[in-house]
Amino acid sequence: MLTTVVGSYPKPDYLRIPDWFTDANLAKGYKYTPADFNDFQRAADKEELEKQITRAIREVIQEQVDIGIDVITDGELRRENYVYHFCRQLDGFSFEELEKVTYRNGACTGFFPTVVSEVKPRDDSPFVVDEWKASQALTEHPVKITVPGPMTIIGTTKNRFYKDRRDLSEALVLVINREVRALADAGCKYIQIDEPVMMREPEIAEEYGIEHVSRCFEGLPPEVTKSVHACCGYPLYLDQEDYLKADRSLYGRLADKLDSAGFDRLSIEDAHCHTDLSFLSQFRRTTVVLGVVAIARSRVETVEEIRGRVREALRFLPPSRLVLAPDCGLGFLPRHVLRDKLKNMVAAAKTFQES
Repeated sequence: MLTTVVGSYPKPDYLRIPDWFTDANLAKGYKYTPADFNDFQRAADKEELEKQITRAIREVIQEQVDIGIDVITDGELRRENYVYHFCRQLDGFSFEELEKVTYRNGACTGFFPTVVSEVKPRDDSPFVVDEWKASQALTEHPVKITVPGPMTIIGTTKNRFYKDRRDLSEALVLVINREVRALADAGCKYIQIDEPVMMREPEIAEEYGIEHVSRCFEGLPPEVTKSVHACCGYPLYLDQEDYLKADRSLYGRLADKLDSAGFDRLSIEDAHCHTDLSFLSQFRRTTVVLGVVAIARSRVETVEEIRGRVREALRFLPPSRLVLAPDCGLGFLPRHVLRDKLKNMVAAAKTFQES
């Protein structure tokens, strides 16, 4: 039974990149906006920053390898935010003209970048592939790369240019597919598109969102593992218990359509709040990456707790189509807590391999 992580890691203290997980903590009144990053970019010593990034990525890669994670990531450590970092590399997005938006069914208010012109690549060279190459050069283990999906980009920006969301999504499909194809051509074997907004807007997901994510993967060879991550949402801070999650029952509603979309793996959450896992039986071809440790709760799940949840999942899926992971990215967790959670996850997975 394989293990992986979803994407983000907490940034070490010496890496001075502004970070959504710490600097945009909503509980502190949104002291950071996406425009603040522009000032950081102008002031940063690019050579020194790259040294810091390389050091930090090397450390998180080695940590995952030492713990025994099978499919590792670079921790998304060069990104201040997994969506905005991607959008900053494209024409069409303004990080100066922000718009105040209330989202998550009224639970949050923040300042979003705006779409002010045609969304398109800034030049002829894909950019995510360079990030992946830099990370892959630090290890012999295959590194998974993550890319935000169309629905999630639209859900965290404000459209002022396109006729409607669908037209903007069509433009984003073309841009994302270009990046994904370049990754595959360069030898990347694990590509994940993050689409948590699917779980908040199931009607759009059913109408065209799932189809558009599938098109983002068009043209990839069969040896590339195509993953989609669809969690139910981050809290505002660590150990917040009352934050508004997307409805987990929607996994069952979307399961058939997701299973027929052509993805190899679908990454979902379950650890923060368990749900009825019988919907897993609707996945007849897709491998499910099951969240078995919570990413916004500091309590460490025991090996036996994780084993119990895996046993429940195995009532509906064969072990060959089950991968263990955290619910989502790990950016909120203190490193010692993060390590203990991942160690227990790997230990639980190994007990099933040995049985």
